Amino acid sequence: MNFNEQGSVYSTLGDYPEAVRQVAREEKVALIDLNAMSKTFYEALGPQRSALAFKEGDGTHHNNYGAYELARCVVEGIKANNLGVAKFLAKDMTAFDPSRPDPPENCKIPASPLRSEVKPSGN
Repeated sequence: MNFNEQGSVYSTLGDYPEAVRQVAREEKVALIDLNAMSKTFYEALGPQRSALAFKEGDGTHHNNYGAYELARCVVEGIKANNLGVAKFLAKDMTAFDPSRPDPPENCKIPASPLRSEVKPSGN
């Protein structure tokens, strides 16, 4: 994650996020703008605490907490766009505001029983 001195996230993606938004407008299709929502999420956590959303030593791949919070963003995008898949969402899921994320220390998601730390054979 890239933060400037003011604590704001700055993008290294160039024009790609806006290009996606433009295509969605032109094609008149729903867009779940995870780029914008994740920026809000990371800024809410701040430069130091945003690292708690990623695997240790990795600013790209999310841990269980980061993945869960971004999944909640996607759910909000599904609801906001009134997508047909919304009928399959759990009815008891509370609304999520990425500017007010769940505290990382409250995240208690057990690792998958299918997960293994053993590397496969090969390169």
